[in-house]
Amino acid sequence: MNIKNTVLFYMMLACLVSHSGANAMAASSTEWIRTDQSSLRLISEREGVAGRDSLRIGLQIKLAPGWKTYWRTPGDAGIPPNFDWSGSENLKDASVSWPLPESFETYGLTSWGYQDEVVFPVEVSLKEAGEPLELKLRLQLGICEKVCIPYEHDFTFFLDVGTPDISPEASIIDKYAKHVPSVIGSSATAFNGVRATALNGEDFKVTVSNSTLFKAPQIIVEGKEGAYFQLMSTSISEDRKAANFTLKADLPAKTDILPGQGITVTISDEGRAAEGKLHVK
Repeated sequence: MNIKNTVLFYMMLACLVSHSGANAMAASSTEWIRTDQSSLRLISEREGVAGRDSLRIGLQIKLAPGWKTYWRTPGDAGIPPNFDWSGSENLKDASVSWPLPESFETYGLTSWGYQDEVVFPVEVSLKEAGEPLELKLRLQLGICEKVCIPYEHDFTFFLDVGTPDISPEASIIDKYAKHVPSVIGSSATAFNGVRATALNGEDFKVTVSNSTLFKAPQIIVEGKEGAYFQLMSTSISEDRKAANFTLKADLPAKTDILPGQGITVTISDEGRAAEGKLHVK
């Protein structure tokens, strides 16, 4: 763990708070799990699984004013959500998507997450198409203001055969799915290229090209466990079709070197977002 992340332990309350929630048969959502800081439930885009080998569900979180929760990489401090689907019946796979997060400054530290409300879309595939699906989710996450409260919630979500009709909750999932970054270079984004170049033993530059004009580009860089990346500067080319980000790397082992490091970059600009995996040259 990076030294800056240890601040989390001084902000965190001592106890883990646990709750559980379930749904009635043939319902397209679970009951809400409510705390003073948040309300959570699972929702489905379909009324049932008839004739389907996959469908999309969502974890919906509503947060009390001033409270926030975190992205998959929380930044300098925070607790990322952890999804454990063990014990589910007829579940082949569950893939969580992450809407683009906001940045927060707390005690001089930068973290990435969400306030007010977020829905994490989850693509689930069935072992046996068209057969009832029972999802068991143990969710661990932090809900934070000036302190962080680590929560553990257990959900049971039963989706019967029913009909494959679109549910009332489908539009909620769609709203947040639109904020999930696309893939750099795909037709869904104007960002058409990215490269990373080492400048010295600690610093490197990420250059992103764009088919339209950059306005206010932002970047998040992720690496292997224990790696930390600090943004030092941002510049835009004269024609505004390239953005350059200079970052400082704090790698977990003294033997680690920048060239060859695998990273994931998430780029956003004026409501557009895309991400890509690459290696530092």
